[in-house]
Amino acid sequence: MKFLKIISCFLIVIFLVIVNLIGHEGIASDREITLKEAIQLGLDRAKKWDENAYLVMLTSVDEDMGGTRGATGKRYKWTLSFETTSTDQQLFIFISKGEISGIHEGKGPSSGAIKLDDIKFDSPYLLKIAKEKYDLQKGVDWATGYHFTLDSIDGTPILKVFGNDRDSRFTSISFNAQNGDVVSANHKLPYGGGLISKRIGTENLTKKGMAIMGVIAGNNNLVVWGDKKPTQFSTTKQPFIEWSHNNGETWTELHANNYVTHAWFDMNDQLYVATEKELWAGTTSKSKGTKILSLDQSIEKIDYSINNHIAVLSNGKVYYTTNLGERWEQAIVPKPLYVVQISDNGDLVGLTEERKILQKTNDEWTEITMPNSNDEPLDMKVINNRLFITTQSGIWIRDLQEGNWRKIKVDEEVVKFIKKGKKLFGYTHRGEAIYSINTKDERKPEKVFDAVDFIVLDVDIMGDTLWIATIPNYSWEEMTIPQR
Repeated sequence: MKFLKIISCFLIVIFLVIVNLIGHEGIASDREITLKEAIQLGLDRAKKWDENAYLVMLTSVDEDMGGTRGATGKRYKWTLSFETTSTDQQLFIFISKGEISGIHEGKGPSSGAIKLDDIKFDSPYLLKIAKEKYDLQKGVDWATGYHFTLDSIDGTPILKVFGNDRDSRFTSISFNAQNGDVVSANHKLPYGGGLISKRIGTENLTKKGMAIMGVIAGNNNLVVWGDKKPTQFSTTKQPFIEWSHNNGETWTELHANNYVTHAWFDMNDQLYVATEKELWAGTTSKSKGTKILSLDQSIEKIDYSINNHIAVLSNGKVYYTTNLGERWEQAIVPKPLYVVQISDNGDLVGLTEERKILQKTNDEWTEITMPNSNDEPLDMKVINNRLFITTQSGIWIRDLQEGNWRKIKVDEEVVKFIKKGKKLFGYTHRGEAIYSINTKDERKPEKVFDAVDFIVLDVDIMGDTLWIATIPNYSWEEMTIPQR
């Protein structure tokens, strides 16, 4: 009898749990909800704000809470925007796990009132059509899983389903939510990208469509790295690093543990390669080389001097070596750094995120003040124990030992430096032009490349050839129904 009572109590508990789940207004027990369920939940709250409130926008929100991430047409998080005729403010309603998680009054984009009676099709059904007709797949790098938006375009409710196509490119399928018809299907395709070699009068593009993240030129060698199959939100899909001994005519793949973030040659043409958390010396086509540094946290910034002192910024610390990695010292950074540099004498210099210049002397960091207090450093590099600082008014040079300042006039504002051993280059605003900056005297920088139509990430020069690393840009293009 005691056993039967225990079983009876257990069954009653199970029954009460089931009844409780059924009583939650039809919302699934995992608390992921469809687009139409999100509308109803938001509308009930918006009516308390204003009885005449109407919906103008809805979107699912990216999250990492588990669940199906849209694979069933449902999401944990949604944001809705409502308007009313009695105020110029909008009410933003945030939903998380089937409940109102926040509200906010403000102003946002609006394409007009969405007529809720016109929404005949919900997100699960239209996702099913998108999968069947266009082989729509989950987003991976950004907007993970499947996402959904709802707007009114010319009075028609347009429900968009977002994901990836077969080639992992960001894709949007637009439906008329009133009749379920496909209005448009677009994916973001890359254009541009690759390695540009520029000589006087000639310009050649190789590795077309690739994301070339970096390029370095040694005495007779050239190395490039990046991603062979980049997407708009990732350049680590098919990472590579390659070496050329014949001015880029042929390439040999090198060994790397992971995707490459930095690389350089020392004076003996030995190749150093940095990955996310490691630094290797002597990398070749047959060997990864020798690991000289391994960190628990990611390498954020890295610098090397001409005589190959090395400084690495990671998690608020600078790791530095003056003996090719045989022994590493550590220095705690007093303020977050935007740039870290190391001189031929082993001096550490940093540019803080607040644009203050700090130099490490013995065990302390001291501030280097600009000769003109109105000049704010935009970027900074150290070459041959000389500090180069670009500002809105020009480029300042300071000898780290003597402390004297000199200034270089420039035709355009240089916002970012690229340092390659003894060579220094500069980007202008939005990367529209690249200048070569003489590091031995105060001659005016020379424009070496007009980059208006390119997204340039890196540049180096070998002999009479300028090598320019570019990455693709992306634009929406109409897609066709894929053949199965």
